[in-house]
Amino acid sequence: MDVICKKCGHAHRFKIEVTDFSGFVCAKCHSYFKGKTVETLTYVKEFSAPLVMQWATLGESVKFKRNSYYIISKIQRFTKSGEYGNEFVGLNANQDDIYFSDGVDYACALHTIDREQVTLLPKSNSCKFGNRHYDLEYTEEQTVVYAEGFVFENLESTSTTLTYIQTVNEDRFISQEFIDNDVQYYQGIYLGDEGYYKIFDTYNDYIARKEGVGTKLRNIGVFAVLLLAVLFWVLNWGQIGKDTYKFDEKFPAKKANSEFVGASFELKGDKPKKLVLEGISESKSHPIQLMIKLVNEKTNEIIESGTAVHENNDVNYASGLTVDFCRIQPGIYHLVFVTSSTNGAADMDVNFELTEDYKLTYGGTSYTFLILCLVGIVVLVGIFRSKILAIKNKDFVARAEGLGYFDILKFDRLGVALVAFFAFFVAVNLFVNSSTDCRTTMRTSNLEDHTYTGSRSHYRRSFYGSGGSYSGYGSGHK
Repeated sequence: MDVICKKCGHAHRFKIEVTDFSGFVCAKCHSYFKGKTVETLTYVKEFSAPLVMQWATLGESVKFKRNSYYIISKIQRFTKSGEYGNEFVGLNANQDDIYFSDGVDYACALHTIDREQVTLLPKSNSCKFGNRHYDLEYTEEQTVVYAEGFVFENLESTSTTLTYIQTVNEDRFISQEFIDNDVQYYQGIYLGDEGYYKIFDTYNDYIARKEGVGTKLRNIGVFAVLLLAVLFWVLNWGQIGKDTYKFDEKFPAKKANSEFVGASFELKGDKPKKLVLEGISESKSHPIQLMIKLVNEKTNEIIESGTAVHENNDVNYASGLTVDFCRIQPGIYHLVFVTSSTNGAADMDVNFELTEDYKLTYGGTSYTFLILCLVGIVVLVGIFRSKILAIKNKDFVARAEGLGYFDILKFDRLGVALVAFFAFFVAVNLFVNSSTDCRTTMRTSNLEDHTYTGSRSHYRRSFYGSGGSYSGYGSGHK
């Protein structure tokens, strides 16, 4: 059956005969004609393009529950609340019809039933069909804003639809529709979004376009990760690199209350960095208090650590030691090890010896915040990817061929979320790098045996000094 538009001449070809229609709408120029036969069609008006994408294609063959139908009508309606609803009419060779309908939060299939089969129960806002009860849940007043193909109602009239949901199975319902001073009844079943849209050929195109949008989202994610890494590198330039200095020093004294000056070392760079001391402090006199001072040889500025106590450790006389010096300026420094007795006794003459085997690390930065932010940016993009590619956003994805990266970033304010995330990342890094609100801290740990398994911060010093000769200094616990 062919229908040629009397306005634009577009030919519509249907593989099935359609009767009992009351009008026709051209799929090309959207002109609406009234008439009960093709020959008597009279122009009424022209519709604007559909506001929301319609997945069915006029004339296409669809299958539903092992039956084949041809789509002969497409209608789009809007309610007073601004929600849309699509309706597609299918007809098979036996002249049996079926109605497919979808909206903001539903998708369903319906077929007509005789009004005599439905018993209305007005007092309880319910109805009965067969041996099942249905409760009234929704009442909507709708206006047609777009159509294609054959129509079976006056498209200029407003319709009212009442939906009754089955009390036993909420996926089944009865639809009562008032239009053109008539009432019609339909029995329907709600379908899952994916199962519903698979009925139409457009779904296959949607899958291909979905992959295209997914690829662009993946590219956005990769770019965001790389940008985050670059920002971290730029913001922490000068902090990432680190220098290491190793010392193995033995200090003998006649009294426990003493100060020992270590070797000088130069901290290089052009900005303050953290300085970390890790090592082993050894003394056979217990308990002994130990405090470490960092002295700038040019300015005589002194930075003191807290006080550590050598507890009674009769296995190896050693304690693991870690000191974090906060934001140290470049320059030439030395350490001063200050010892004192803790028992309150007078400082008596005694053969006292302190051994310090330690490593200094200047610079370096923690990557924990970067790693957390990298995970965060991946999760953020992943959440938006899931939302964008969800079937409920099919209309957006269906425009994939015309979608650029900027369009995707505008979706649900993805771009705003990414900018806010990067601003937070930059702000935290700048705050940490510029903050002066930090302090020098000291931590100690017991070394349980000669393998030093009790200290995670221990490093093994060489048997040889800086000149290559054997060094007899040190803790002796190799």
